[in-house]
Amino acid sequence: MSNPHLAQIHALRQNARRFWAAWQQQEAQLVQLSDIEFVEQANDLLRQFCPECIVEREGNAPDSDDLPSLVFSSEGIREHFPQVQALAELAQTQRYHVRAFRSPESSVAPDLSIDDFGIGIGDFLLNTSDVAIALNEWRMLPALEIAFTRPIPTDMCDHAQNIAIIILDHIIGEWAASVKIGMVDFVDNIAPERAMSFTALPKKLNQMWRELGYTGVYPEPEWQFGTYQIEEDEDREQDALVLMRNESAASLLGRADMGWVVLVEAQLASKADLDAAYELQDSIEAEASLNQQGIFTLSVMNMTNGTRTMYYNSSNPAGLVEKAVVLCEQCPLPAEVSCQYDPNWSYYRF
Repeated sequence: MSNPHLAQIHALRQNARRFWAAWQQQEAQLVQLSDIEFVEQANDLLRQFCPECIVEREGNAPDSDDLPSLVFSSEGIREHFPQVQALAELAQTQRYHVRAFRSPESSVAPDLSIDDFGIGIGDFLLNTSDVAIALNEWRMLPALEIAFTRPIPTDMCDHAQNIAIIILDHIIGEWAASVKIGMVDFVDNIAPERAMSFTALPKKLNQMWRELGYTGVYPEPEWQFGTYQIEEDEDREQDALVLMRNESAASLLGRADMGWVVLVEAQLASKADLDAAYELQDSIEAEASLNQQGIFTLSVMNMTNGTRTMYYNSSNPAGLVEKAVVLCEQCPLPAEVSCQYDPNWSYYRF
């Protein structure tokens, strides 16, 4: 398999299948264990196949009729999110619900409110009430300013910032903290009229997300496009670019199943080549959008080096790569196909 990212997708799924095969052999014994023993042994098993992930058990109260949940996580490390998603997608268990990523407030003790929640390192404890935040917009994503509302000893500043990030993960959930927040900036103070508490953040973040147009709903036909130009600047090693962005596709930005982007780069030497590139783009777009599994998002014409790169986000990247390779082989242009995991569409936001 020539494309390393495509090979990675298959490897992630194979890791997950092997884990679940081993799980099915041990599940009957695991389910009898105490919570602490369960977490230890379940994670020992998981590390054999997916060492970058962890699993937690939630909601296993003895009087509850509902099934408990297995929650897979990569501790907020975004590059390992595809493995977490593969584990959830390929789950093989009748005793548990299975979920990818910690949900908001899932790690807050049930007898505590968000305002009472805190995390300590050694003798140092930081509570949510010790933190003020402000919500802004940066490069098409929500951004956070964080300030501490009480003095923090100089030697504990790094610890306090790390704890604040961990609290953020607990309050809004692992996916939102890693994907929906574009930037976190620690500041000395926040003006009272801009400051909010962690309690208010989940609602305010969801509101801003909707206002930005990220509904998760596949856009209706007659998509809207925007064209942008970047001038060549040799001193900054900037090529001349013409970008055409599918503005309507933004409704899918941040949707968990649209994190993979397939790229097709074609070499152009003439006007006829450009026409062929348009045909190739349309052909792959038709495959990408089949059953709303994906969408064309952006094309970048590099006027300096004579290339056109086309981007397609897809919930089935392996299938789209295979189809794109076939279409490129039928095209008279030299073209390469690749894919990468980019859950908040960094290439799209400019």
